[in-house]
Amino acid sequence: MTSFREMRLDDLFKLNPLVFDYFTEVYSLPFFLQHLIQWSSQSQVAESPNGQIKGYIFGKTVTNCPKTHGHICALTVAQDYRRLGVGTCLMNHFSKFIDQQGAWYVNLFLRCSNMAAYELYRKLGYIHRRTLLDYYPDVPENAFDMKKPLSRDLQKQSSTLAVIHSQTEPKITENEQQI
Repeated sequence: MTSFREMRLDDLFKLNPLVFDYFTEVYSLPFFLQHLIQWSSQSQVAESPNGQIKGYIFGKTVTNCPKTHGHICALTVAQDYRRLGVGTCLMNHFSKFIDQQGAWYVNLFLRCSNMAAYELYRKLGYIHRRTLLDYYPDVPENAFDMKKPLSRDLQKQSSTLAVIHSQTEPKITENEQQI
């Protein structure tokens, strides 16, 4: 059985097997350290019975803008734990936490080629707002900007901004890679 808990500093040294996935955005150790210091309660891991980290989420609260919101910096689930609900549990935990903090919405960015993640986020209530051209510099690729309005946003206004910049919704094929 998988257990979920707040990420600890020593977990950073257990993430290497997960970050070699193409869709995982790789950040530096100083980034992760600063993130854990500032937003430790917003980072969770999914741990297997033998103590291996099988998934993680790095989230943060953004307060330096007109409406406080949550941002998901990274969500990764090990290949052998995908399609088991681990990503959904991590995402739901973060959304609930940030909603209780009074945030208006949660946003995230993902590679346009990651259609399995796109579908997961849509099922979780995220809306494709726009496409950011050449967002990922390592292998030039566009990114989808997605948002999920939270309970404070009764009119769902946070999800309607910038719609005019959106491309048509991507088409999903059976052979798309899995999250």
